[in-house]
Amino acid sequence: MKKLVVFLALLILFTGCEIKEVTNEDINKLIEETTSLETQRANRNFSGYKYYLPQGFGLVNKKENNHVLLSNGDYYYLYVDIVSYFHKKQEPITYDNELYFFKKISYNNVDGYIKIGNPVNDIYYIELSYNYSKIEAYVKKENLEYAIKNSIRLLASIQYNDIILDTLIGEKTLDYKEEAYSLFESKREDGNFLDYIEEYDVYDEENEKIKDEDLLDTSE
Repeated sequence: MKKLVVFLALLILFTGCEIKEVTNEDINKLIEETTSLETQRANRNFSGYKYYLPQGFGLVNKKENNHVLLSNGDYYYLYVDIVSYFHKKQEPITYDNELYFFKKISYNNVDGYIKIGNPVNDIYYIELSYNYSKIEAYVKKENLEYAIKNSIRLLASIQYNDIILDTLIGEKTLDYKEEAYSLFESKREDGNFLDYIEEYDVYDEENEKIKDEDLLDTSE
């Protein structure tokens, strides 16, 4: 009897820990459910824009409008394209047949997309573009749904301040240079993501400190 109890306990333990396969249908349903949610109030404020940073995410570093985030051991790269927003110029959407998943997103007259690369050792590369901003990340299989949901919520929450942006890149400014970079651009085929994320990693254990002179406020 005792052996049977132990066997059943182990069976429940391993069954409960099993990570289910995420299908295209699951992802489509998740996108629909997330985009239907009410946009969260911004809790991070910067020069010209603000956004909602989901609970469980920490802001590791920020260089101009490039942000490095960390959640559940996965790093996320966020780029807020204030120039494209100011000129209302949307990025062309391209499709890759080799992707694990691809879907266009269109809401409030703004187009976007979500791309998920084929997994390598249960690690997925995700790229989400919406609301004149983009998030890229490598996430573990068990974090995939969590990553998609919170990335969409963050991008949808971005609010731009036209008055401030006009002083930065409008006619009132003679010269403005926007620097955009991707932490993944030339590193996808060789090297480890953690090897080059270290350059930007100044994250403390409490997810509360950041060395950035442009950070105006951390809560509202």
